[in-house]
Amino acid sequence: MRYRFRCEYLGSAFFGWQEQNEAGKTKFITVQSALQEAFSIALRKPIRLVGAGRTDTGVHARGLCVHFDWDGEPLETKRIEHSINGLTKRLIRIRNLELCDDSFHSRFDAISRYYQYTIFTRPVALMRDFGWECGSLNLNIEAMEREAKSFLGEHDFIHFCIPRNDGKSTLCHLTEFRLERVNEYSICFHIKGNRFLHRQVRAMVGTLFDIGRGRYPEGTVQKIFNNDFAGERTWAPPQGLVLEDVIYNS
Repeated sequence: MRYRFRCEYLGSAFFGWQEQNEAGKTKFITVQSALQEAFSIALRKPIRLVGAGRTDTGVHARGLCVHFDWDGEPLETKRIEHSINGLTKRLIRIRNLELCDDSFHSRFDAISRYYQYTIFTRPVALMRDFGWECGSLNLNIEAMEREAKSFLGEHDFIHFCIPRNDGKSTLCHLTEFRLERVNEYSICFHIKGNRFLHRQVRAMVGTLFDIGRGRYPEGTVQKIFNNDFAGERTWAPPQGLVLEDVIYNS
């Protein structure tokens, strides 16, 4: 039997989603390893979890989809949810644990991922762990919005990610990239696409930030796509990024 659930976690407490092993031993505490340990305790046998994607160290999630296989008696889903949430020290919460089709795959069946990134343009205390406190700046939001449209559609994002040499595709198709001014000091980026590369969102937000503060002119995104840009670039820090949702056909 295959089960799935949604997972929410505080990214600043973990070294990303994916477990990291060295000589068969867990090297760092990750969300996956912490959750697998909780499930193994609750179900009294080792469980292997498969997430819809990976998040970097410090990145939060509100709607990551996860699945696992179970060969025992049907689970009492509400009881298991309660047990798991009691074992994860308020740093991880799961919800909507349910039986699903055996063919369902949390990663490969996803049609899009939806992220939010928050910037604060004044010093903050209450929400600083969930956004980028980038100083008292008068950002040109209109220029950032115009430049954000350059990311829409299918592009090769090789220059907006950590370099990779595994031969896998770096093509991504973005269907949404918009800015929302939440209040006088908060700006939220809404970003949706079929897939994202390692640190891609943080690279895109950092580029728009550089344009908004006047460091680089509009048109910089296209220059980077064309590998025709040689300046230093800003990478947005991880704490402002939240994986909000993973979308499926059904």
